[in-house]
Amino acid sequence: MITIELDEIKKLVTLKDLFEPVRQSFIDYSSGKVIASPVNLLHFGKNADAHIKIAAIEGYDYFTIKVATMFPQNSMKNVPVNNGAIFIFEADTGAFTATLIDKGYLTDLRTAVAGATITHEVAKKNADTVSIIGTGFQAYYQVIALHQLRPIKKLTINGRNLVKAAELKNKIENAILDIKIIVASTIEEAVKSSEIIITTTSSTTPIIMSKWLTYGQHITAMGADDTFKKELDIECFEKANRIFIDSIELNKKYGEFKDVFLQYPLIMNKAFEFGQFFSKDKNANHEKEITIAKLVGLGVQDLAAATVVMSKYNFKK
Repeated sequence: MITIELDEIKKLVTLKDLFEPVRQSFIDYSSGKVIASPVNLLHFGKNADAHIKIAAIEGYDYFTIKVATMFPQNSMKNVPVNNGAIFIFEADTGAFTATLIDKGYLTDLRTAVAGATITHEVAKKNADTVSIIGTGFQAYYQVIALHQLRPIKKLTINGRNLVKAAELKNKIENAILDIKIIVASTIEEAVKSSEIIITTTSSTTPIIMSKWLTYGQHITAMGADDTFKKELDIECFEKANRIFIDSIELNKKYGEFKDVFLQYPLIMNKAFEFGQFFSKDKNANHEKEITIAKLVGLGVQDLAAATVVMSKYNFKK
């Protein structure tokens, strides 16, 4: 059994390494190849939580168990807010093969890649104005990942903390040349100023209102990944022409979509899993459509990322 530490993982894997494996993991998830991909959540005080995600897919060399923790109060103690590891087992023998001490790094990357991939494939092909709601690590990675797939002419940032918003602005400006970035004072201003809106918050009440949306816009909602979080009001989903979700089963349990489904079961008539969409190569957003992509995060994404790490580690040896 080997242990691969965070510094080594960062040398082995970057965002660009994960686009195709993560995309394929969604196709495999929706095609019936998944043996199991359960999710367990632990909730603690002060909005702290731990996500335990397991994945096994037919034909893969490994199966994985991922534990990712987020303890927001750690920022007051100069301790990392995010932590975690991925435990890897051989699929044919069950042997415990490796521990990836990624401390949430692979979760950040695979989440960004998933969000950017569905955003790029669903949003209008010429859409180049983006608003990011939230100022944490995921907000940064979402912008960087999407920029690898399409040009971003103007970026609007909104966050509760203006200092963090300014820090995110500077960080992105250092990573992407020739991009115009502004900081919006309200979420409404940010939503109304862009064709693509990406939310990366841990809000427990809706922050995006349907009355702000206009046809031709696309929203990718990343933050609401448990039973308590909500970023979009229910009317956003009613107003949308098409809805794309990473997992039908899990979105009926977690995030704001679960409330939508309970009140409006027929919403499923305009909902598609990512894997279904990717495999059938359906048309992207039309000029007169509002589209939503809703993610809660799947264990198959972790399996895909871990498999890339192992492949690159073994090749390096």
